[in-house]
Amino acid sequence: MTVPSVIVADRQAIVCQGIGSLVAQLPDVALGTHATDMAGLRRALNETEGCTIVIVGVRLADADINGVLDMLRREFPDAMVVVVAEETEFAFIRTAVKSGANSVCMMSQILVSLPKILGKLVEGHSILPTDVLRRLTSDNGDSLTRREHEILGLLVNGLTNFQISARLGLSENTVKYYLKTIYQKLDVNSRGGAIAKYVAGQY
Repeated sequence: MTVPSVIVADRQAIVCQGIGSLVAQLPDVALGTHATDMAGLRRALNETEGCTIVIVGVRLADADINGVLDMLRREFPDAMVVVVAEETEFAFIRTAVKSGANSVCMMSQILVSLPKILGKLVEGHSILPTDVLRRLTSDNGDSLTRREHEILGLLVNGLTNFQISARLGLSENTVKYYLKTIYQKLDVNSRGGAIAKYVAGQY
């Protein structure tokens, strides 16, 4: 039986290498290549045969986790996905779980959690660590729509209103309308305030 290949993707190569060195010590999986952008991730997936697990950070060099998960669902639906995030990025964990990630691992728990998570995925089980599950269920309901999450993700990546409108195929006025609604929901009055709250998961 061939063991699953693990591809590690994050915008920082050093993070990929760190996670990769942990994965390389595990007996039930084989470490594949790593990627820092969407093109690299696609290439790595196309070169990998059989069962594949993608360990991905919340941002690549040219996309956030929403874009990565959309691409994986469309082009590589059989790949299993583990999202790795810092405590301050909990907002992305929520959207990743909603978008069908197989598991989530907090960076602070990675040495303990990742081997267990990969072991379960190899057996065919998706797994959410209890502390993550507890936070997801105890958090107040998410008040933002999918489109608002997309816009906030692009804001976090530093895009202007014009660039957001071009990326999402909306008019600039529509983007401004969305931003106004987002500011009201987050109780802020600036882009910086919205970004700070979103990244901290306070929405």
